[in-house]
Amino acid sequence: MRVKHYAFAAASVILLVLSFASLSPAAQGNHKPCLCEAMMTPQEGTARTVYVASVMYRDQDDDAPAKVEVYVDNNAYPMRLVGGRSSDGTYRARLTLPPGEHAYYFYAQDARGADERWPRYGAKPGPFVGQRKPYNRMSILTGGGVYFDYGTDRAVYTFKVHYADKDDVSRPRKVRVAVDGIWHDMKLHKGSPKDGDYLYQAMLPSGPHAYYFAAVDEKGDCVTLPQHGFLRGPQVEAPPNKSPVLLDERVTPSTGSTQTTFGYSVNYRDEDLDPAAVAIVYVDGVPHRMSLSAGKSYDGLYCYSARTYADPFHDYYFYFEDGRGGTSRVPARGVMHGPVVTKW
Repeated sequence: MRVKHYAFAAASVILLVLSFASLSPAAQGNHKPCLCEAMMTPQEGTARTVYVASVMYRDQDDDAPAKVEVYVDNNAYPMRLVGGRSSDGTYRARLTLPPGEHAYYFYAQDARGADERWPRYGAKPGPFVGQRKPYNRMSILTGGGVYFDYGTDRAVYTFKVHYADKDDVSRPRKVRVAVDGIWHDMKLHKGSPKDGDYLYQAMLPSGPHAYYFAAVDEKGDCVTLPQHGFLRGPQVEAPPNKSPVLLDERVTPSTGSTQTTFGYSVNYRDEDLDPAAVAIVYVDGVPHRMSLSAGKSYDGLYCYSARTYADPFHDYYFYFEDGRGGTSRVPARGVMHGPVVTKW
């Protein structure tokens, strides 16, 4: 009995060794191939351009490929070996493509069925094929508007639009806004010239307004926002006009001789920032134009100088207008007396 047990154990060991030895390489595991250095050149061209798809195929198990293909718009094009060995070499395909925007990816399968895709998800954009000249992807205008939609004619309105160009360019030729039919160049505010926000700022007269945006890219093609028509706004209202005020009115000196130069002065202030459209001092009923002597036209000192008054007694008053219907007179009624003039 003991001899039989030993014989049975020896037979089991022999069967186990034979079973391991009989395993095929495929049963031991197959590594999928690797795709690298994938490219499509050129990325831009015309319908007559020859586009070259190229990829490096490598297999860890030294398996030759069953297929190496490039897919353009989900259409498969076979690739052939142009350098190296079949299991470690460069594969290439030469293509002509119709006009338009395309997308591509590479696919390979080795002789034992393992496959790989590059990129593993989605597709790479390109090539971009034009009809008779290199394809130009149109730039895009988004987010166009004005800040703010309502206000007065004293407010500053900001027109804003975002410009983006997917092509390999540096900057657009122009980004503009047409306000009430008049074109204005916009300036880059944020981002890069080919992918940034552009602004135009201005004060606008009262009334309704309309606008739209346009851009000319580096290759000369134009886009607008909106594509048709225009955008309305802003609605600008003129605030009620406030009349100016006159302060510190005087004549200096208050007395003098016929050789004295007398100066009439008054401070003009307008809350609406309107400059003085009319600035007059009436001396003995005769109007004399006054000039800005200091300060700003809407908040400044106006003066008039005169001499050779022969009569001893005189009177005067000031009268101003802001140009928008506002007036101011000092004194509101009557006149002020002076200067007193002596002969010596």
